[in-house]
Amino acid sequence: MSRSLVLAVSLLLPVALAAQQPAPAAPVPPPPQPAYTADSASIHQVVTKLFNGMRTRDTAAMRTLFHEPVAMRSVSWRQGKAVVEADGLEDWFTGVASAPDTLVLDERLGPLEVRVDGNLASVWVYYEFYVSNRFSHCGADSFQFGRTDAGWKILLVSDSRRRQGCSQSLGKS
Repeated sequence: MSRSLVLAVSLLLPVALAAQQPAPAAPVPPPPQPAYTADSASIHQVVTKLFNGMRTRDTAAMRTLFHEPVAMRSVSWRQGKAVVEADGLEDWFTGVASAPDTLVLDERLGPLEVRVDGNLASVWVYYEFYVSNRFSHCGADSFQFGRTDAGWKILLVSDSRRRQGCSQSLGKS
């Protein structure tokens, strides 16, 4: 076979094969974005269920609210130095489940700031943490959510922790 014939076949063969392939299907557009009020209410409900589960030590119910693997981070100050700690979801569940029955783990939340774009949402909320009725610490919780077929799921939890500068103004949840 001559070089020009080989070159012609090598150039025309992909074109001929492509012509035999069916045309690609048009992309399916995403469903319409739900109203912000509906998404915000759904996300608020997930956060409420999470901390109600912590108060009642219902780690099975808490577990359903996450899309694993989940990243958890806590930031604080220790001896004047900024500290970032990685926490494990299973460690948190174990701590909640193993707390003495006489203690109520009560994370009281201020107003939630919710932001939503498509299938991504975030929440920022001031909190005060009480062990039974004794103040422990305060800070801010930051959540990242992803919309799934099963609803909004928590992807990431971060919090700050401090003992000074807390308003201690949040009533019982």
